[in-house]
Amino acid sequence: MKFILIPRIFLFLRWGYAGILFLLFSLTACQNEETVLTRFEDSPVIDSLLESAPHFVVNTDIEPERWTATTRLGFPVDSLILGRPGNMISVGDSIYISESYGHNIFAVGDDGYLSRKIGLQGKAPGEFNHIMGIDYDGSHIFVKDFDRMQIFTEKFEYVGSFPEFNTGFQQRFSVSPDYIFLECIGIDWLICPYSKSPPYSWIEPARLLPVLEVDGRSGENGNIVTVSPEGDRIAVAYIGLPYIFVHDDQFRHLKTIRFEGKQVRDFEPAVGHPDGSLAGIEPGTRGFIITMKFLNSRYLMVNPEDNYVLDLSENDYKIAANIIFTTFDDTEKINAEDFLLHGDHLYVSSPWKEYIYGYEFDLE
Repeated sequence: MKFILIPRIFLFLRWGYAGILFLLFSLTACQNEETVLTRFEDSPVIDSLLESAPHFVVNTDIEPERWTATTRLGFPVDSLILGRPGNMISVGDSIYISESYGHNIFAVGDDGYLSRKIGLQGKAPGEFNHIMGIDYDGSHIFVKDFDRMQIFTEKFEYVGSFPEFNTGFQQRFSVSPDYIFLECIGIDWLICPYSKSPPYSWIEPARLLPVLEVDGRSGENGNIVTVSPEGDRIAVAYIGLPYIFVHDDQFRHLKTIRFEGKQVRDFEPAVGHPDGSLAGIEPGTRGFIITMKFLNSRYLMVNPEDNYVLDLSENDYKIAANIIFTTFDDTEKINAEDFLLHGDHLYVSSPWKEYIYGYEFDLE
């Protein structure tokens, strides 16, 4: 489990909510325990979001499947060594892997061997200091450094860049055929769509995921966004809360995906106890949703602790699989940083592994 050094999410309920939840539990415990809503926050913003769309409940008590890797990517060649794998994209037959919070991007071919290293450390065009993400919209590659976004052709020819205001809240950006989804600037929202052409401005009045205003806390505004390849679904989440809010390409809130079960009830968002913290310093917050990514327009992969594949092809949304990814000998669990569906394999990266591990993927 990753730790996000942002203020804690307090574990308390308003008496009104506590009474309602107790009544709901009494009425439904014998029928369906999933209807009980676990709360970590006391916020009218969250209340409004939860009331604005139907819920789909992910039961974290489902027994996971163990998937054993069948292939690997990132074999070293000469001086090319992968390092700490981060985010991945596929362009044609090549897979590009960013160095987690580093300054290199590596290309891997079908044979699994490293074929190219892209980038140097620096601030010139095509150079990087602190890569925080990479994405591909079908025609251009977008690389997010700490304070700017660079745009490249499919052959990594430099196209341009623009300043990217970074508060450290956003854990994943995303691009669709029409927009770049980044942190909002100067308004009380966290995720906004921006134009993909100069001057790369905010598409008013569209905005997603409102800022939470909870006394003594700011870290609950850590967020993550992912967009389906066709751009018809946009999923956003606060990383410390067990909810995902799914929107359509007109930015309308369609569905709330809600996690429930023992994993949620036992989740302790605070890193450290307030009594042990330094004066004036808030405790940190543990992230519940570590990463999420559309594998295609049908499947959404979410990594709270195990790895859930959600099938979004039907209006009722279904769990396609709950997976624990392991290495070749099935003895070591892989803590995923990113996922990539390429051909008939699902590839999983982790900054703690020297290779990208691949798994045969067929959920039809």
